[in-house]
Amino acid sequence: MARAVSVSLQKGGVGKTTVAINLADALAARGNDVLLVDLDQQGNATEGVGLKECYEDATPNIGDVLTDDEPLDVRKVIRDREAFDVVPAHVDLDDIEDRIRNSTFGVLWVRRRIIEPLLGDDYDYIVIDSPPSLGPLSDASLIGAGNVIVPLLMSEPSVSGFERMVEQQIKPIRSEVGLEILAIVPNDLSGNNEERRIIADLEDSPFEEYLPEFAGSAKFDETGTPGPGLRHRIAFSRAWRDGQTLREYDPENDMLDRLDQLAAVVENGGAADA
Repeated sequence: MARAVSVSLQKGGVGKTTVAINLADALAARGNDVLLVDLDQQGNATEGVGLKECYEDATPNIGDVLTDDEPLDVRKVIRDREAFDVVPAHVDLDDIEDRIRNSTFGVLWVRRRIIEPLLGDDYDYIVIDSPPSLGPLSDASLIGAGNVIVPLLMSEPSVSGFERMVEQQIKPIRSEVGLEILAIVPNDLSGNNEERRIIADLEDSPFEEYLPEFAGSAKFDETGTPGPGLRHRIAFSRAWRDGQTLREYDPENDMLDRLDQLAAVVENGGAADA
């Protein structure tokens, strides 16, 4: 089944962009046609796939798609890449968010102008790197995708950000349209006791069903594995610096298998079904 997914959390600094880029790459490596859409005003995903010049100079750009004034066909702003295609972010995304806020149906633009025209016909999967804050552009990302993956640092501020997101975004959106949490992804783990405690707390909560198998606390004590979740690897940041995915930068990295498992979660429609 073709599927769109927003990688999202109401808090920055959790590795959201890293997960979005490498999830798109993992889905493509499994033989799918994939589009990465960068809706983060900072444009980190755009830079992280080697398209930094598009952030300031691209004409046309995503702003010509998300507008009241004769919106452009989204296909005209897609950039080809070896493994997957990209709709780059643009420096004017803050102004674009204002357009969404001030238009009656602006919050539906991502769904109607990006997801619906492309999903299933042009692409098997669309991955959206969502803004790291509450607002119309973030809402449009979630409503457009209908599915969300939540990357979390195993820290109290990160978990609190997720709890706020559930109350302030996910529940209100669910009251109007479908929105499924596909997975909660513990990210950038190093193996300390606080991480163990927070994963155990998640497993003892209603959110347990969203933890992929590779993220469970049992991985702490399993021999021959690096521990649960996506582990801290300097190769992630070095790959981003060089405009590459982790697979392109370090094809032997031990986190590629975890990313493949996350791609399987998306393909199967949730952690419980992967």
